[in-house]
Amino acid sequence: MRRLSPLMVAFVLLASCASEGSGSPTTTAPSDTTAARPCVARTDRRDVAYIAGDDPLQRLDIYLPEGVGCDPVPVVVWVHGGGWQIGDKRNSITQKVALWNDAGWAVVSVNYRLSDSAVPEAERVMAPEHNEDVAAALGWLVEHSADVGIDPNHVALLGHSAGAGIVAALATDPVYLRAAGLEPADLSCVGPLDTEAFSVAEAIGGGPELSKVYRVAFGTDPDQWAELSPLTHVGEAAIPPLFLVSRGAASRRNLVATFAAAVDTASGETAIVDLPTFSHEDVNKRIGDPADTRLTPALQEFLTACLAG
Repeated sequence: MRRLSPLMVAFVLLASCASEGSGSPTTTAPSDTTAARPCVARTDRRDVAYIAGDDPLQRLDIYLPEGVGCDPVPVVVWVHGGGWQIGDKRNSITQKVALWNDAGWAVVSVNYRLSDSAVPEAERVMAPEHNEDVAAALGWLVEHSADVGIDPNHVALLGHSAGAGIVAALATDPVYLRAAGLEPADLSCVGPLDTEAFSVAEAIGGGPELSKVYRVAFGTDPDQWAELSPLTHVGEAAIPPLFLVSRGAASRRNLVATFAAAVDTASGETAIVDLPTFSHEDVNKRIGDPADTRLTPALQEFLTACLAG
């Protein structure tokens, strides 16, 4: 375990891409239909359906760095929080997009179906459907990577709160990504940022308010709680490098430490940043804040290493 503190096609771009590797700028393009075609500069996209159907929540947004051209770029996929019941892919995304686009990376922010406490449990969206949606979004991104302009071999997956629980599940339980034709190890790195969902049972035992939130999404069956806990599945498949944050009450810090220790025992790699003065919301909103000297620099160092591999 280690610890650490934007369809316009430009003629110039087309000419450059078409002649890449050519020994002379006057070389005539082959007439052969199998010859590589010039690329087209990609553009941002909003509300892209990653699953066939009309559910407005099974959508994602794509933000590309300025000047992106022929070559695919690494991508940071962001999964919002909100207790599995609320939240949106646009929430607190502006600073993150600026930060990661400036680094030369695409940003994809994902929505997923939410659990509605007013709906009877038998008819309600329940875990693991949130996990399945995000896994499907990743599968769509990889399948359409050439059109989107991203490098499918350099994908970082980050989430906050409930989103952190989702990405932790995808990193440890291979069933979700396998359904999308992927493996956890196909991700360059994963960052579950501030969640109790490493162990659903411990979260439910963490007090009445927390218990209520988790029971809406995870139900009332302790066996299901165990099955849906990332801690249960550590070691079932190779785990990508993980970035974790430690903050809050001792019980919360201990849970992060327990999860990290399990990953380390399973030959995984973890990086933990201590954020003693951060609130739960700070962990989300401070990413990309120029005044933040604790989380953003450490996270950027981690991402730079994993996306450069």
